[in-house]
Amino acid sequence: MRLARIGTAGRRALPLALMATGLLCAATAPAAAAVYGLVVGIDDYIGTANDLNGAVNDARDIASALKKAGAARIVTLVDGQATKRAIAENWSSLLAGAAPGDTIVFSYAGHGGQEPEPPGRNGEADGKNENFLLAGYTPNGPGTAERIVDDEIYEWLLAADQKGVKVVLVADSCHSGTMNRGASATGVKFRNGKFGDLDLASDVLEMPPPDVATKSEEDTKYVTFIGATLESRLTPEILIDGTPRGALSWAFSRALEGAADRNRDGNLTQLELLSFLVPAVEAEAEGQQTPQISPLRPGDDPVIGRIATSGAATPAAEAAGADLAVAVVGAAEPRIGEVAHVEVVTDPARADLVWNRTTGVVEHRIGGPVAENVGSFDDLRAVLSKWSALAFLKDNAGVNPAELSLQSGNQTYRVGEQVHITMAEPALPYLTMFNLPPNGRVEFFLPANSREEAVDWRERVFSERFEVKNPPYGAEHLVAILTEEPMPALHAALKQMATPDKAAALADTLRSLLAGKRFQVGIAAIYTSGS
Repeated sequence: MRLARIGTAGRRALPLALMATGLLCAATAPAAAAVYGLVVGIDDYIGTANDLNGAVNDARDIASALKKAGAARIVTLVDGQATKRAIAENWSSLLAGAAPGDTIVFSYAGHGGQEPEPPGRNGEADGKNENFLLAGYTPNGPGTAERIVDDEIYEWLLAADQKGVKVVLVADSCHSGTMNRGASATGVKFRNGKFGDLDLASDVLEMPPPDVATKSEEDTKYVTFIGATLESRLTPEILIDGTPRGALSWAFSRALEGAADRNRDGNLTQLELLSFLVPAVEAEAEGQQTPQISPLRPGDDPVIGRIATSGAATPAAEAAGADLAVAVVGAAEPRIGEVAHVEVVTDPARADLVWNRTTGVVEHRIGGPVAENVGSFDDLRAVLSKWSALAFLKDNAGVNPAELSLQSGNQTYRVGEQVHITMAEPALPYLTMFNLPPNGRVEFFLPANSREEAVDWRERVFSERFEVKNPPYGAEHLVAILTEEPMPALHAALKQMATPDKAAALADTLRSLLAGKRFQVGIAAIYTSGS
């Protein structure tokens, strides 16, 4: 498909709608006191049906990031260590040692669930409590105690709030529902679990007093809740640098390491977390997840202080990262291994992309179908270069994302439907923007001329609508790269890639021309269909 821009009446047809705006600069906030961490990650559940692959990776990454950030004390509980008793006792110990103004980061990566609210409590509009399901959980008998229900968590949070201790609760789990689009690959793990219905008759969990059921994070002054996605959506495990992960935990770790600290003052506010986590997670998860922060309290008060920070305006580009993993359904294609930064794997569940030679469809393990009519290796080469380039860009979006947002939603767009894209407050001035259609060619948008090369996008607002018109359909990726200086060599190279055969060099070109430079990346994944 070609993204067709919808023109603005009465103006010269530019690729963008330009509006002047003032920069919003956060005032420097006072440094926070000590930071503590209670970090939980569970892969190994009873039996094998509910085992995960990336939750322990998440816990260890967050613990490492907290250590780099100078946390005073970190408790890490993984798999069988993460019992209800161990979590509760360590929470109480951390809270007892924390002073007013300190912050406790409580992160959980593992299965979440929903269960009927006990009679007479009436705290939930849908009649269901949310929970964290621990390693020893079973839906009946003594194992029912190995879960943490939201009423219990609220009781813990209220105790911290009354003491004046800040809490950042990170829940990399899900409860029920669907995805924005269906995931295609077999073997994708979702963090909702299939444990069967809770047997209320044999439930041994003691619930907090009934009045707690009416409470939520909205009733607190110092609590920040960060969820992996909407309650009605599933949370998949994804591959980042070839390793199973939760996208939220991965991005939160980078935030703790300083990537979210936009004003470089050594503190993190809610708005800094929100503006970093949303584009970073959406880029890695192909728009299948949008983190949620509540209650959102706009302002300069830090929720986490004394974090590690480089003091630079933006970090430099990272190394190339892991190779793109590709699996083939049907006869093997030996030439795939000749494509730079691409690795052939035999297990589709371990692949980023799966090419079905019979149907000609290429699927992303989380995003779904991304290209069609790919009948030969010649057709495939540009598709692989596109996704290898995206892997490099996504790695760097996790260092310093630009807020390129799909305002019209992350659904599948059909012919005639409009796509609304916005970008907010970039930190760097010079914008390069292009689209990558499903077949891998490059549609170059900005800058359109030498005058536009000098535009400072820190003083502009990007808001544009496109219409779905022509094939090929699948996954479009609108890419924004913001740099400290104009990039005429990059612009010239991208303009030469208007056909798939010329675009096979895309991945190497981006790696070469951006190596060692400071830049921001925004990626909007736009999935389309002709039907």
